[in-house]
Formats: sequence, C-alpha cells, structure tokens
Amino acid sequence: MILTVTFNPAIDKTAQVDELIVGGLNRLQNVRQDAGGKGVNVSKTIRALGFESVCTGFLAGAGGRMIEDALDELRIANQFVWVEGNTRTNLKVLNKDMVLTELNEAGPRIEPEDVDALIALIEKTAKPGSIVVLSGNVSPGVESDIYRRMIDDLKQTDIRVLLDADGDLFREGIKAGPFAVKPNRFELAQYFGVEEPDNALDTARLGRKLLNEDTKLVAISMGGEGAIFLTETDTLYCPVLPIELNSSVGAGDAMVAALAISLERGDALEELAVLAMATSAGACTTAGTQPAGLGVVETLKTKVKIENLEG
Repeated sequence: MILTVTFNPAIDKTAQVDELIVGGLNRLQNVRQDAGGKGVNVSKTIRALGFESVCTGFLAGAGGRMIEDALDELRIANQFVWVEGNTRTNLKVLNKDMVLTELNEAGPRIEPEDVDALIALIEKTAKPGSIVVLSGNVSPGVESDIYRRMIDDLKQTDIRVLLDADGDLFREGIKAGPFAVKPNRFELAQYFGVEEPDNALDTARLGRKLLNEDTKLVAISMGGEGAIFLTETDTLYCPVLPIELNSSVGAGDAMVAALAISLERGDALEELAVLAMATSAGACTTAGTQPAGLGVVETLKTKVKIENLEG
C-alpha cells in the first residue's frame, strides 16, 4: 500500500494575470480551487493513474472539511487527525510568462500530542513493505526533526519512506536514511552547501552522494532541463518533454506519485523514470493542481527519452 502524509494541507486557489502589479490592483482570471498540500496532491495523482493510496495528515475547521469532502468525492481513502483552528488557503498566481508567485498561509498550530496521534495512526495503518510518502513543509509548532524521527520509527517495521522536503526538514530527514528522496537541483546544492550544478552530469555526481545502504533511489528534478534518476548501479537522465505548458503547479508532486507507484510495483529504473517524467509533464498541461488523466500520461510515456550517464 501507499500512504501519503501531509502535515499542512491547503485549499489551493490558482489564478492567472497578464502581469502581476505589486502595490496595484490585479484582476484574477481562470480562478480555480483544489484540495491541496503536497501529500494530498500525490494521492490525487495516484488515484488519477488508477492506483490506491491512503491520505493522512492534519485537518482543521471548515477548510479541512472541504478537503475531506473533495477527497471523498474523488474516492481517495483518507484518515486525518483533526486539530484546532482552520486548514489554510494558499494563493498561486501565474503571469502570462508562466512565472509563479505564491502566497501561502501558515496553517493551524500543531501540538505535540497531535503529532503523537498522527504517528500512531500511520503505524497502525501502514503495513510492512508499504510506501509512506513524507512531503512538504510542516505546520507551526512542529520541530524540524519530525521527518527524521518518523523515518527512524517506520524503518523498524520494514516500511519504505519516500522523502520530498527541503531545508532543515530534508537535512534532518536524510540522516535517518529514507529509502528514496526527491530533491530538486537547487535543494540538492543547498544541502551540500555548493553552487547549483549547471549540467546533468555534475548534478548526477552530486546526487550520488546521497545514496547509501539505506537510501536506494535518488530522483532529482531540474525544471525545464528534465530529471535524473540514480541507484547504486545506474544513472539515468531524461530531458524535459515537449508539451504545451498550462501550469507547473503540482508537477513535482506528480513525479513523487509516480515514484511511489513504481516503488510499490517493483519497477525497473527505466520504467520508473518513464512513468515519473510522463506523469510530471502531464501535470503541467492541466489547470491548478489537477493531475493529468491516465490517457494523457500513457501518450506522454511514448515520448520520454532516456540517456545513461556516468555517475
């Protein structure tokens, strides 16, 4: 099974403007509202591809009920811990050049007993061999070592963790040896305290440093330059697919969803890379954080190109 964890879900409101005017009036176009948060987006994509997951994390207030209702309507299994306050709303604005500006609320405060309840829920729900996706930022009140502590606990029951985080959450989480990680190139360079690599080969060499006896897969997204997929024995580079860009919001989460599916199925690295690239590209063709449908992804899979690199 696949279980996604979202500490700080959100109602994602996505809109477009011709030009974003700071200090002036902006008239929003093509406004849409979706249940969001990184783990929620991962579960939505998994469902769109015809697979199952359990979506968990924290919800609060009327905003939380909206997200729960949306997941129920999509027939996505969900088990959340309810807390005081209200689930946040995030505004994501794209200009005519597809430059994204995000205005994110902080979200409800999470108390230590709430975290304990969530960990107990995950340990009760996830079975040995399951994939647990830890993705995104955490809520106010949660310590930056939470992912590290959760990974340490989950590994004791033969659960494989896929980590998608940045900053201190990534820095702490990687110490526990998650089974798989998906940094982007900037996050990778930030973690190692070096300048961002300007080519795929140097990016792969840097990413290979994350592999060890616990971390078996590293997937590095590079925006418009594609992605790299690393195991102990293989280094694959996939250029970005030619698509008509609608919105890049949710593309990284779509890739994480594909990684989770492939890990659960036991796909070879080439199969994993093809599904990840097609699913991520598909997310860029939709509005807001909507995942692409299975038909779109299947078509895009035929366009994925794979190059073997020297790691």
